[in-house]
Amino acid sequence: MSTKQESASKWLGKRMAGARGYYVSASLFTLLSAGCFVIFSWYLSEFAASWLDNGLIVTETLLLASVFLAGRYIFANLESRFNYNAGNAIVADIKNELFPILLQDNKLSSTDSALYVTKISDDLKPYYAFFIPYSVATAVVSILLLVICFFIEKWVAMILMVSLFVIPLQMAVIGIGAEAIHKKHIQLFLKYSAVFYNRLKTIAETVNLGNFKTQYKFISRKSEELNEATTNVMRVAILSSAVLELFVTIAIAAIAIYLGMSLMGIMNGPNYGKGYDFGTSLFLLTITPYFFFYIRKFVSAYHDRNKALAAAELLMPMLKRETEPAVADKNEPYYSLSISNLNFSYPESPVNVLHNIHQQFPQKGLVLVKGISGSGKSTLLKICAGSLSVKEGEISFNGKDNLWSKQWLKDNTSYMNQFPFIFDGSLRYNVFLNKETEEGIVYPDFLNHILAKKEDGWDTELTHNGVQLSGGERQLVTLARMMLHPKPVAILDEPTSNLDSSTTEVIISEIVKMAKDRLVIVASHEQRFELVADNIVNLNWGEQIEYA
Repeated sequence: MSTKQESASKWLGKRMAGARGYYVSASLFTLLSAGCFVIFSWYLSEFAASWLDNGLIVTETLLLASVFLAGRYIFANLESRFNYNAGNAIVADIKNELFPILLQDNKLSSTDSALYVTKISDDLKPYYAFFIPYSVATAVVSILLLVICFFIEKWVAMILMVSLFVIPLQMAVIGIGAEAIHKKHIQLFLKYSAVFYNRLKTIAETVNLGNFKTQYKFISRKSEELNEATTNVMRVAILSSAVLELFVTIAIAAIAIYLGMSLMGIMNGPNYGKGYDFGTSLFLLTITPYFFFYIRKFVSAYHDRNKALAAAELLMPMLKRETEPAVADKNEPYYSLSISNLNFSYPESPVNVLHNIHQQFPQKGLVLVKGISGSGKSTLLKICAGSLSVKEGEISFNGKDNLWSKQWLKDNTSYMNQFPFIFDGSLRYNVFLNKETEEGIVYPDFLNHILAKKEDGWDTELTHNGVQLSGGERQLVTLARMMLHPKPVAILDEPTSNLDSSTTEVIISEIVKMAKDRLVIVASHEQRFELVADNIVNLNWGEQIEYA
C-alpha cells in the first residue's frame, strides 16, 4: 500500500469514531443472529435425524428450530439497519464539512459539485455500511463456528481454517491491481463528466462554426477511454467472485466427502464412535455454508474498500483547501466588476466561444445576458463566477488583476445553473445545508408553496437529484438556498427554463428583490426579464452586439 493509500485508509478509519455506537450495536446483533442460526441448525439436525432413524416427527424440536430461525432473521435485519445508519451518519458528517467549502468556492450548484457529492455517496457509504460491518461480522462468525467445529470434528475445523487463510490471500493478490484500476476509473469519471457537460452545452455553436467533427472525435475518444476503465473494474470484480466461489465449492465439497466417508466407515474421524452420528454430520454440513456467508459478502464488499480509498485520496485535498495560499482578500467589499477585450475558448478547442467582450457591471442591480442557444451565455456566467480562467482579455474586480479577481469571485459568488443539484437528504437539509436548524431563520415565503404539498414538510426525504420535486420546485429550493447564503454577486443560468407561468413570475419577482442589495447576473430567454433588467448584454454566437 502506497503512502497516499495509507493516509486515505487512516482518514477513512478516523471518520468511524462518530458512528461507534451504531457499529457496537450491529456487532451485538451479528453475534445474536449467528447464535440463533447455530441453535436452529442443531434443532433442525436433531429433527431430521429422529425422523430418518425412527420415523418420529418431534413437533417441539421443529417448533424450536422455527423460533430460532425467526430470531436469526430479526437480528440480521437489525444488524443491517444499524450498519446502514452508521454509513449514513458518517457520510452526512463529511458532507457537512464539504458544504462550507463548496459555498466558498462557488461550486454548490455546479457540475463539479454534483460529481463530488455523488461520488461521496456512491463510493464512501458502501465502505462504511457494508465493507466495515462485513469485516467485523466475518471475524465474529468465523471464530464462533471454528470453535464449535473444533470441539465436534477437528478435521472440519481444519478445512475451514485453511479456507479462512487462503481466501484473504487471493483477495490481496487481486486487490493489488484492483486499487490502481479503481483509482484510474474515478479520476476519469470526475474529469470527463465535467468535460462532456461543457462540450454538450456548446454543441449548438460548434455545429454553426463548423467544428462539430472535431468535438465529436474528442468526445468519442474520451468516452472509449472511460468505458475501458469501467470494463476493467467489472473484470476485476468478476475474477474475484469466480476465484472465491471456486475455493468455497472445494471447501464445502471436501467437508461433505469427509463426513460421508466417515459415516460409511471408510474414513474414521477423531470423534467417530464417540457420539459422532448422522445428526452431527447434518449439523456440520448445515453450518458450513453459513461459515462462508459473511466471507462472500466481505469479498464482494472488498471492492467498496478500493473505491473508498480512491475517493478519499481525491477528497482529502479538497477538505484541506484552506492550507492553500490565497491571493485575494475574500472579505474585500465589492465596488465594481468589469470585462474588457475578453476572448475565450475551451481547452483543446481552437474555436472561441466568446469574442472581444466588453462590459461594466454595476455594484447593485439586475444584468440580463441574452442570446440564442449556443451564444456563449453560460460560458460568460462561469467566467463572472470565477469558475473559468481568463487567458485573453481581462476580468477585473475593484480594478484588480485576473488572478485576484478570479479568487475573489469564487469566494463571493453564488451560482445557480439551469439543472440545479438536489442532495440526498431531507428538504430541510437541502435548503439550510450545514445549518443545524431552521429556527430563527426567515426563509422565503415561496417555500410554503412546496411545504404545503409535502406531507412530511421539512422532513420530506429527497433522493436521486430530487425526483420527488417538480422542475419548478427544484429551482425554488436552489433559489432559497442562494438567498439564505447571500453573496455580493449572484449568478443564475436560465432560472425559469421549462417552468409554468406562475412559478416563473415568483422566481422573477424574487430575483428582482435580490438585485436591490447585490449584483445579480441572469442568463435567460425569458422576455419578462427585459422589462425589469437594469442592464442587458446581448450575445450573438459569442459576439457582443448593441441592444436595440
